[in-house]
Formats: sequence, C-alpha cells, structure tokens
Amino acid sequence: MTTTEPRILNLGCGNQTYGTYRVDITPTKTTTHVFDVEKGLVFPDSYFDEVYEQNLFEHLKNPNFHLMEIRRVLKPGGRLTLITDNAACIRYYLLRTHTGGYMGHRNLLTRSSDKHYAIYTKEHLKNHVVSAGFEVVSIHFVETDYVTRFMDKLFRKIFFPLKSLTYPRICVVSKKI
Repeated sequence: MTTTEPRILNLGCGNQTYGTYRVDITPTKTTTHVFDVEKGLVFPDSYFDEVYEQNLFEHLKNPNFHLMEIRRVLKPGGRLTLITDNAACIRYYLLRTHTGGYMGHRNLLTRSSDKHYAIYTKEHLKNHVVSAGFEVVSIHFVETDYVTRFMDKLFRKIFFPLKSLTYPRICVVSKKI
C-alpha cells in the first residue's frame, strides 16, 4: 500500500515555503507557479487536499469567483485556510493604513502599490465561504509578526472584552462540502 503526499496549494505565497504548489503573481525564491489568480486557477478539478492563503483575499476584485475556483480545485472534504485583514481592527483606523478613503498603501521596500479592495469581519468571511459551498470549521483572530503587534497587545489590555478591535487578521478554516 502506498501513501501519497497531500497536495497543498498556497495562493499568494510571497516568500512562504508552506505548500507543495506555491502561487504568486510575482516570482519569488519559493514560488512554483506564477500567474494572476483573479483570472482563475490553472489546475484541474478536485486536485488539491488543501488550499492555504494569507493576506490575499483583501486584494481581490471578485472574491466570490476566487472562492468558487478554490472549491473547484479542492477534493471533496478538502480544507481551505484563509487569513485576511480584520475590518474591526482599531489600529487600521488610527493609523489609516487600510482605511481612510483609498483602501491601500505604498510598500516602502518595493515602492509598489499595495491595493486593498475590501477588509472583512468574521461575519463577512462566513457569508462568503458558505455561499461558495464550504462548511465553516472555525473562525478566529490572528496576530501578526509586524512591529505593530506591540500596539495591538497594548490595545488588547485596554479593550479586553472587545478582542475583535485588537487583532489585525481573521482566519477562517473551512472544508468543501
């Protein structure tokens, strides 16, 4: 009896090494496939055991199409882990990094525009994944490793009962039904 390694698709991988297939619109040292996910996924139906993406969803013009493409390439019962910006994070409003009328910011290292089309609440994410044919397994808040995490931790002490205001990311884990 042979076992096969699970196929894991990492969308918007940047420099991440997680996954057996790593996709980004720009080539990096870890990217295995370069293409624009907004035009669709170039993989066959029911090909992957898992799809993972971090900090991509908020950059998409058509998130429903994207989720339907993920559903198409996932095997039945396959897992989707999606991490995106939390619309309730108070820091985004105070620093005006993700809000303020322009939904984007300049990346100081690459000088490129980091365009955001939306930021989401837990409820928004649940609505999106359920309408695309997924069952939500869990939704939770996620910390970042940026220097601003110290500000988030300070806010967490101030706004203790309202944790949704102090975490910059939301993670939804779901499975294809």
